[in-house]
Amino acid sequence: MTTIDTLPTMPNYTEEDHTTWATLYARQMERMPAFASRLFLEGFPKLQLDPQRLPDPQVVSERLHALSGWTLGDAENEYLGPDEWFAHIAERRFPVTNYIRKPQDLEFTPLPDLFHEYFGHLAFFTNRRFGDIAQTFGPLYFAGDERQRLEIARLWWFTTEFGLMREDDQLKAFGAGLLSSIGEMDKAFAPETPRLPFDIRRAATMPSAVYEMHQVYFILDDLEHIARIIHAYAHDEGLPVPDC
Repeated sequence: MTTIDTLPTMPNYTEEDHTTWATLYARQMERMPAFASRLFLEGFPKLQLDPQRLPDPQVVSERLHALSGWTLGDAENEYLGPDEWFAHIAERRFPVTNYIRKPQDLEFTPLPDLFHEYFGHLAFFTNRRFGDIAQTFGPLYFAGDERQRLEIARLWWFTTEFGLMREDDQLKAFGAGLLSSIGEMDKAFAPETPRLPFDIRRAATMPSAVYEMHQVYFILDDLEHIARIIHAYAHDEGLPVPDC
């Protein structure tokens, strides 16, 4: 079980911080029934987040552990390098910050913040099957060479961070970067934005847009499609095929 020293400390948030959280929460929740994937809609209520106050990482970590065996870890308020990131993932531990964006960055923030992590990501980690698939990225990453590690990180990016998913002949937001960003969600669903069937080689060689919005998004068939992507990549690259 995760102990408190593996989690980010909960600072004395200002009322402005809580207001930013509440504003983001309310604005995004209005859009979730129309835009969010089914897995998000099923998982989010299980987190029992307070719409008005910033979450306590210890409470959420314990709740998550009871649901799926995952816990939270400390992302140290920065973009973790891929080695550090996938070390957390391999241990069924999702890294989070204790930083929330400023009011002027409501539409989009280039910095990692806890709204992206708690609102965008954690609903999926209440689902044990999703958690099992996500965890396989860790060992696969560390089995690869330098090129393969970069490509595996990009596969994570274009599935769990910025993927779209087809449900009942409609496109839904699956990636946390879409679900937690008003601006990026608008960009992903704009009629002029390219949205492509998921192509492993193209996604693996496409640079991720960390500090700006993406120009193209990939479409997943369903949750198991991610497992198939991992299996196919490992097989084609001569890496150990994950058991998931």
